[in-house]
Amino acid sequence: MEDSEGLSVVTPVEDSGAEQTAANRDETERKYRYLILEPAVLLIFFAWNVSSAVFANQIVYQTCTAAFGKNESLCELLDTQNESEEIQQLEKAVQPYSANILMAKSLVESIVPAFCSMFIGPWSDRYGRKPVLISCFTGAFLTYAIVALISFLSMYYTINPWYYVLASITTALSGGTCALITGVFCYIADVTHEKNRATKMAIVEAAVFTGLLAGTLSSSYILRWTNGATVFTIAAGAVFCGLIYIIFYIEESIKPNELSETNSKFRELFRLELVSELIQTCFKRRPNYDRLIIWLVVLALGANIFAMDGSQTVFLLFLRERFEWTVKDYSYYDAASIVFMIFGNTVGLYVIRKVFNLSVTMLAALGYCFYAINSTIHGLASEPWHLYMGVAICFMKGIAGPMSRAVISNTAPPNDIGKIFSLTTSIESITPLFSAPLYTFVYKSTLSWYPDL
Repeated sequence: MEDSEGLSVVTPVEDSGAEQTAANRDETERKYRYLILEPAVLLIFFAWNVSSAVFANQIVYQTCTAAFGKNESLCELLDTQNESEEIQQLEKAVQPYSANILMAKSLVESIVPAFCSMFIGPWSDRYGRKPVLISCFTGAFLTYAIVALISFLSMYYTINPWYYVLASITTALSGGTCALITGVFCYIADVTHEKNRATKMAIVEAAVFTGLLAGTLSSSYILRWTNGATVFTIAAGAVFCGLIYIIFYIEESIKPNELSETNSKFRELFRLELVSELIQTCFKRRPNYDRLIIWLVVLALGANIFAMDGSQTVFLLFLRERFEWTVKDYSYYDAASIVFMIFGNTVGLYVIRKVFNLSVTMLAALGYCFYAINSTIHGLASEPWHLYMGVAICFMKGIAGPMSRAVISNTAPPNDIGKIFSLTTSIESITPLFSAPLYTFVYKSTLSWYPDL
């Protein structure tokens, strides 16, 4: 995203460097003809989904044993379809406490990345994309490794579940998902030509969904055959493999002669001039109401993340309480949801647009409508099959994000896209600061009579 903007278009006097940048792009595109960052992206999102449901389940279990002092045999029944009155009452007592821990984790992983994103885009224009990617993967690896260690120790000692929140600090300090998204798409933009960029972006998105699907399908089986510590160890191993791939296979997309000669790259990361440059770019006047269009789309993306991240904070708890679902039940549902989203994105991008000749703006609006309908079905669901009906009907909800970014890239000039996307990801990262507490409050307030989302 910062490609056609970023590399040598940071200042207008670098016109002669544009030819060099184009030559560099030709060279790297030949090398990355088939695969660029897809394997690493697949691995880190596999780690995310293989551990997410198990992590929530582990929080509930350790809350029961450590915070409430219940015996292990009783707490283990919380992950089953036991319908005894005692277990149901214990579930309702444990869930609000567990929701607070999950909310705190979400906040820790959002606060620092929200501010880092405003520096990362302009900084990577000058010092390269690879350091950003290495930082993100290193932070994620350390987080999963620490979680695995805590989970392993909890099998022998009583450990307060709040320690898991501390494990998220490494992810937060490394930039989190916000920096990862910025780094990945900036790198893809650097090493591809405009005519091939959309296809490469689609392949990266397919890698994301493939990783999520693989993690969802395997998590319950790994947990059944082993334990939570093993699941988190596998997640850490997957991220470590992605880190090795980036270190040894991925070349810096900004060549040495394009990099700034400043020695203290770390100090330069915190220069306020970078933020000033970003803000000026995003707020400057543009013809044909382009500034208004860009900001409306940015706010729509923020609202979409607000809804997704907020509901995800308590979604598994909701399913456990309302339908007595286990991790395995959730895995089946999540897998079905991802499959339908992959199919919907394919239909939306390659069939519906060609058959009906819809613009990217109409496709984005269609995606948001489908997401609203899907959320409504979730809230009103009284039977588990209603949830599956929702994801089947709203199979095109996944196109909202990609099409919104397409609208921005079609509206803004190439040399502004990267900075606008940096601000966009920053706003998307800030939204959990408001959505997680709000959804947690609503969930806890309605748990006694209706665990609605």
